[in-house]
Amino acid sequence: MIVTTLENTPILIPNDSHKNFVETDKIVPKGSTLDGEFYNVVGKRKGKEFTYRLFKDKDGILIYTKNIKPMEINLNANGEADTRIVNLPSVKNDILTHSLISVAGGVIAFAVAKKLGNENKKAFMIAGATAIIGYALASYMNKKQQITVTKQ
Repeated sequence: MIVTTLENTPILIPNDSHKNFVETDKIVPKGSTLDGEFYNVVGKRKGKEFTYRLFKDKDGILIYTKNIKPMEINLNANGEADTRIVNLPSVKNDILTHSLISVAGGVIAFAVAKKLGNENKKAFMIAGATAIIGYALASYMNKKQQITVTKQ
């Protein structure tokens, strides 16, 4: 991945004794283009475990990702790159969200079934079916979320 620095960015070196990273006197100038990959490194910060999100250049240069411009996507017919912001759908708490939706649907279905005069067994069956349908619907709707690309 090719990235551009937003500001003068210090190069990092690992500090093995403290399991973290230390800034050096060497600087990557603002507007520099680097080619490399993103890394998540587990270390320590203030004595507690912390995940560092770093960018590692092909030459081995490590920098923080907060100093990097968003991804550039080549979309023009003439080959010029336009800066675009790519928004990906969140998948962080999908299982919890789907479960809450299905439980809420099941509770509502049970209440409606009891209000209509159904027996407990039939009301529980309706609530269970509604919960399963709610979970499947939430999963389907989550798959329909699209990646959006907007001009910066």
